[in-house]
Amino acid sequence: MGVKNAEIRITGEVALIKTIRALDDGSADTIGQRLETVWSTLSKHRGGSFHAAEEMLLRWLLKNMSGSAAINDQVRRFPLSWNIMGAVFAWIPLFSLAKSLADRRFIAVLQQTLKDISTPQREAAQSKKGGSDVEMKDATSDETTHKSRKRKRTTAAKFDLTSQQQVAGCLQTAEAVFEALRILLSRCDIKSTDGLPSNRMGAEHIKSLFSSSASDVMQMLVPVLSTCNFAAESDELESSKEQSTWMSTFCTLWDLHLQGPEDASAVAVSLSGLGAHLLSKLTATPRHPSLTIDATVQDQWARDLRRFLTRNMILPARAAFLNNRAQDVIQVATQMSSDFASTNYPVLFDLVTRAPRVLSEKATKKDYEEWIQAVFDGILVALKGADASQSQPAVEAVLEMAADQQLPLSAESLRSVCKAYGLQGDKLNWKLHLAIAKLNPDVFLVTQEGQALLDQALAHTFCTREKEAEKFDKATEFLIHLVNGHARARDLQGFIKTWLTYLDKNEPSGFPWTSSQLANAVAETAEQSLTVGQLVDILNWVDEQKTKPKGVKTVILAAIANGLSLEAYIDAANMRTFGIASSEKFEKKEKSVISTARWTVAEKAISRATVADAKSVWGSVHSDVKSTLKRSETYSSEAFAAFKCCASAWVKLADDEDAASLTSSFVDKLDKNDDTKGAVSKSSYTTWILEGCPHLVSLLTKRQSAFPPTLINALTPSEKDESQTLDSVQALAQQILENQNIVGNEKVIGGLVDKTISLIETPKSPESLIVARGAIQLLLEVPMEAITRHQRESAMRRLVSQAKKVVDKPKHVDAQYWSLVLSLMTKLMSRPTFYEDMKFDDLETAGRCIRKIYKKSEEKGSTETILQEREDYRLLEALATSTIRQMCVANPEERENAYIANALTVLKSECEEAYIAPRLVLLRAFISVAKENEKTKGEADSLDLLSAVKPIIMSKKWRGKKLLPLLLALEATDVLEAKVVKKKFSSAVETLLKASNWLLEHGYQAGWEVRTFIAKHFREELGAPLKIATDAQPVADGSDEEGNASEKPGSVAAAFEKLSVLEYVDVVVNSVDQDTKLGYLKELLLEESETSCASSRLLIVERLIQHISGSRPPVREANDPSQGQFDLAHAHTLLCSRLSHTTASPAQFIQIAKIVHLLLDKKAQCMTQWNVDSTLSAVSAIASDVSSTTMLTTVPKTYESLCHLVEIVIKRHRKRLDGHFHILIPTLQSLLRRLISSSSSTSTSPSLLSDSTKEQHAKLLSRLLTLITEPTVASVSSRSAASKDVEHHNNHHSQQPLDSEKDKAKRYAGQHMYLVLMAYVKLQLEFVVPLVVREQLETGMFSIVDITPAEGELRIMNDGMDPSGRVIFREMYKRWERFGKWSGV
Repeated sequence: MGVKNAEIRITGEVALIKTIRALDDGSADTIGQRLETVWSTLSKHRGGSFHAAEEMLLRWLLKNMSGSAAINDQVRRFPLSWNIMGAVFAWIPLFSLAKSLADRRFIAVLQQTLKDISTPQREAAQSKKGGSDVEMKDATSDETTHKSRKRKRTTAAKFDLTSQQQVAGCLQTAEAVFEALRILLSRCDIKSTDGLPSNRMGAEHIKSLFSSSASDVMQMLVPVLSTCNFAAESDELESSKEQSTWMSTFCTLWDLHLQGPEDASAVAVSLSGLGAHLLSKLTATPRHPSLTIDATVQDQWARDLRRFLTRNMILPARAAFLNNRAQDVIQVATQMSSDFASTNYPVLFDLVTRAPRVLSEKATKKDYEEWIQAVFDGILVALKGADASQSQPAVEAVLEMAADQQLPLSAESLRSVCKAYGLQGDKLNWKLHLAIAKLNPDVFLVTQEGQALLDQALAHTFCTREKEAEKFDKATEFLIHLVNGHARARDLQGFIKTWLTYLDKNEPSGFPWTSSQLANAVAETAEQSLTVGQLVDILNWVDEQKTKPKGVKTVILAAIANGLSLEAYIDAANMRTFGIASSEKFEKKEKSVISTARWTVAEKAISRATVADAKSVWGSVHSDVKSTLKRSETYSSEAFAAFKCCASAWVKLADDEDAASLTSSFVDKLDKNDDTKGAVSKSSYTTWILEGCPHLVSLLTKRQSAFPPTLINALTPSEKDESQTLDSVQALAQQILENQNIVGNEKVIGGLVDKTISLIETPKSPESLIVARGAIQLLLEVPMEAITRHQRESAMRRLVSQAKKVVDKPKHVDAQYWSLVLSLMTKLMSRPTFYEDMKFDDLETAGRCIRKIYKKSEEKGSTETILQEREDYRLLEALATSTIRQMCVANPEERENAYIANALTVLKSECEEAYIAPRLVLLRAFISVAKENEKTKGEADSLDLLSAVKPIIMSKKWRGKKLLPLLLALEATDVLEAKVVKKKFSSAVETLLKASNWLLEHGYQAGWEVRTFIAKHFREELGAPLKIATDAQPVADGSDEEGNASEKPGSVAAAFEKLSVLEYVDVVVNSVDQDTKLGYLKELLLEESETSCASSRLLIVERLIQHISGSRPPVREANDPSQGQFDLAHAHTLLCSRLSHTTASPAQFIQIAKIVHLLLDKKAQCMTQWNVDSTLSAVSAIASDVSSTTMLTTVPKTYESLCHLVEIVIKRHRKRLDGHFHILIPTLQSLLRRLISSSSSTSTSPSLLSDSTKEQHAKLLSRLLTLITEPTVASVSSRSAASKDVEHHNNHHSQQPLDSEKDKAKRYAGQHMYLVLMAYVKLQLEFVVPLVVREQLETGMFSIVDITPAEGELRIMNDGMDPSGRVIFREMYKRWERFGKWSGV
């Protein structure tokens, strides 16, 4: 085979050489065909030992691309030329490749090609229209108004200069050039330790070709950026994933240039305008209509371009400003962006404000604020004299960014902006004013100039929601910002005066000054910004004012009344607000706003006043309230306010008949009227009743002798009413049950339960099913103590009646609903409950309903797992047990005797095969309960359970529909005597064992239940009971004779499978000794099984270890665990070894780590020094192994498992670490490197971990460091027997009580932990450490500095670092000194 491959390779090399030699044959017109022949040959060539042919081909291409002749231009523009070049780039050794590229002036060819393709020629049709794919105009064109265009399918490139100069040809060439560059640059991206020295030298030579000055490299970068710009908007090229690397190639070309002090200026001059314009399109929200590239490509380009501009222009410009107050770079950037001001300036400002802080910059917060202010002022200067269509949107966008980030721009500059751009003709620029008011309201509140601007803005606030909704909302938001500004300045009374002035200027008919949002804003800030004296003063001022519109003062008074909550404010202003409002004169047909405010003031006054004052207030307003409730729409805002006033009066004055009758009658009206067109919804009423006035429910229940129907109806979900979804109804039910006035009032909760029970009816439609389900869920939430016996019996009657109907016609009932029914019946019957005509037949009917419903689901083809039906039978068993136990009493009466007789009749009757499952459940429940009582034990013995289960167990049928009856039959045998079971079913063991094996092999948890039965009664038949062949996934079985695939049970849920496995292990090991258990464990760990499911096997191992008590292990010579008897220490060693080999399966890795943790924690007395060392070694090896990178970066819990293993070693085995820090330190260093390498992101390999995961991992590692540097007293002073046994020195002299073991441990750790700190410093030079990781690690690193001697290890560490590392450590040390020593655990 090897000879044949060699022959094929030699043949391919010969063909390639012949094809290359033929390139010079023929005319220039046939070069394209010859290149296609070369490409066809290359596609069949896979490289060989020699590369002369490839080098000759590369040199030929570069030779024919150099020059200014038309044929040279044609070869340069031909995409196939670059495709061929990219192919040979991957094959030629780097050293030879560098020589060829340098000899044939590759950089010059590349520069010329990029320059040519960056300026495509337009077709004549386009030229006539004046269109351009790279046209950079801010004005909206016809093209940009349409939706994003679809890209055309890419046609094969032609060797024709005219077509190559068009947009499509240039893009095809660009794609080939960028791909060839990517291959070349990726080959050069090798580390100093990788590959042969010649390869590393060649890579450096190739990099040196691109190592030119900033001005020279711009000859490549500007064309590249221009090409990306028109490629983003062109539909001539089909999208491809390779496009996402174009911008990263652009960044790499810049990274290879010769760095100099003028780099930032060069970027600003050459790239800032074009780059900002492209970035504005890439980051536009919503997506820019002219873009045609894929969204993934768009996101990648935006990230790379943003990072490039930030690193190479913004950060250097900021550093120059902070150091020397120089603004040259940013001024150049603004000048170069002036042609596209509306898009570029917002992008520049965004880059400036979002640039990351650099720890090495010695700048204060004020310096950064001055920097942002300087950029903002520079943009304003650049916009002076610009066209309004450019400057207006630019200023608005910049101010919106500043407002969102709450940037501290100066009030003077904001006022100048407001003066220059605040008015657009006669209209106010609300967008600009909102941004300024949100940013700094003092712009309008301080100085006369600001007041003038405020008056100008407030003059435009007279608008209504009905006619000018958008303007109304913006004006309201502006006023709210003013309220917050006045509140911060402790001058809310100033705004209130302005508020009343403008209320007096216009009719209160829904303009912004009367909006509820404004009133709420004043209410929220009233107590925070006003003292009691100021509040009284402003109320007196309001009282003294005269207004033209009647009653407008109540709008302000209502806002103040809503804002009062502290006792001092209520005492001073509660009755005063009502007194001012009552002195107002109101019109007969008062406005809705005035009426709402009036009743709000009255409601607050009544609810907070004394009884005498409340009577006085209610006496003065009750007639007006009555007329308002009668004439107003039920769901209007004024009716809602009047209702709250009336209800508050009833609660306060319980014996007031007027308030009671008005409130009660109005509540009845709520169900009669439609709330869809009203300003207030029905849910607003119910929410206020339950939260704002909970005692009202008790009053209504007492008056109406029933729970309020309005609240009951609100608890009834409806598919027709979108506002009454099941979720909203459940939330309302929870709200009711959390109300102590309801739950604590027997009559109220009784009325609620009665009404809810009345809603339980047999579902006759999907709507009625939702109603019944909502009622049942509410009853399940009601505390059992709140349901009386009469209510339990009433509910049971309805549920039993429902079951009798469902068993005949289960049309609208699903399995989920019936599970709720069984749950409710079980809950009700858990207390003594004897409903009318109570019979055992009812339980039989309920069980038949289960089978009927699941059978209906099977007939419809739906997949119902055996587990779901099994859970319903468990509910049935719990229900039957509770019910039968009530009847099996010591002194039975006629009722109990009749029930028992009926039960015996039912259970002895013939049962159809379809309903054998519920019959088995009822038989088991009756026998188990009846045997508890001597008087009913005879009845239990009279039932022949054996005859019922024997045919099922002995039938040898256990697949499909037969599986569930088999499981229930096996479970029912628990009530039979063990010797009877062993005698009667011994012949069925072989079949059951076969069934168990098949089920487990196919991934069904039912196999564990069958095996548990065998382990209980026929354990000797199992042989090695814990060596079981299992499979995690179920597969189809073609031999299923009992039913089709749809009848097979589904894959089990992991949680239930785990319970079955654990129960099986418990049964197996409960009756065996420790040596047998250790034998089982040895078999599981030493003998691998290809047919065994690893997860189940590990679960068995974990449970088995929990059953093994363990003892102190013998001291083995040379710490060799293979010597002596197998024990838990040996098991630990095997598990640690396996842990290192399961990195391909994260789930198994986590399971094994959990078992190792269990051994180290709960079986600490069984562990030796060898086990502690092997744990640390395994963690270190896994964390540093390249093969585990994928697992540790994609499954966060794997890294957490490693940290937990080290943590438990430190906590439980701290004394064993003395003298073994040479193992602990590399472990911590490996975990630290893994954390930082996984968290760090680069332009080519972004981190796969989320910020929260990075933070969590860093917190875990920091915790390990602090456990070592600040140990707990228990960890360093307590010694286990095993710890003492492995001491290598004689410890005959006990420690003195005053000796501090904790201080000794800290001093010892201080001699070694500085190595972890050194590793952290070096890693910061190698990777970019995210801020969230750095912040969490600081705690641990500071604790290391805290225990490290300054004259010893710190000096050693300083000498062991290079200058860059010393700079980082110096900054870290300063931060440690600044923030103080770590406080400890």
